[in-house]
Amino acid sequence: MGGSGADPWVKALARVGLVRVARSRVGWLLRRLGLRRPAVPWPGYFKASESPLAHLILDGLRGLEIGAAAHNPFGLSTRNVGLSERIDPQDFQFFRDQQMQFCGAVAPIDIEADAAAIPGPDSSEDFVLHSHVWEHLPDPLGALLEWVRIVRAGGFLFVIVPKRDAADADKDRPITPLAEYVRYYEEGATHATRSAAEGMPIRGHYNVFSPDTLHAIAEWFNARSEKERLEEVAFLETDDKVGNGHTIVWRVWKSAG
Repeated sequence: MGGSGADPWVKALARVGLVRVARSRVGWLLRRLGLRRPAVPWPGYFKASESPLAHLILDGLRGLEIGAAAHNPFGLSTRNVGLSERIDPQDFQFFRDQQMQFCGAVAPIDIEADAAAIPGPDSSEDFVLHSHVWEHLPDPLGALLEWVRIVRAGGFLFVIVPKRDAADADKDRPITPLAEYVRYYEEGATHATRSAAEGMPIRGHYNVFSPDTLHAIAEWFNARSEKERLEEVAFLETDDKVGNGHTIVWRVWKSAG
């Protein structure tokens, strides 16, 4: 299956923490001195910084980003997977308009596909990356199996999910338990079935994640097969990008045969 390599990852993540602190302190000092002022082209403009953790782990690799957004760039070597206007006109227009509102640009879609049905060979990518996407998927576990399928042994899944208070509509909703994710997987839940049941005309937040459920999902995956497993190599309670989500990174291990 492969080893854990825990010590190098611990050291690397410690370096990320030190870099984040240093960058924060320098930025604070420059603002205090009046030497750095945020350039905002228009009211409501927003473009997130890139993730130091993603660069640390994924630089030099090639992979897929699911649901890329122009206002939330990662600056990595990726092809973008998304729902095109042909596949889902309403969803495409909604998120196109959102990107234009935030930053005046739209991330290109390189592979027109659903996140849980990606046209590509097994074990063909170094990583799969997504940020604030998993909550929009009607069958999160089914999608997870697809991402593991397409990532090579030793590759990575880099995931950011929103904290429960990131969206006002989620603050009073219960955390989605593992048992519900399993039910959606066993039933083969789709956008059509869940939107009808939950009254969501667009692909809204079907699911509300927490750190505990992210860890439970990995345990579920590892218990279902001896040939594949997920090894957690990084976790951030608060992501190092927008700061309103949880980051978890899994390394994908696959046995031969």
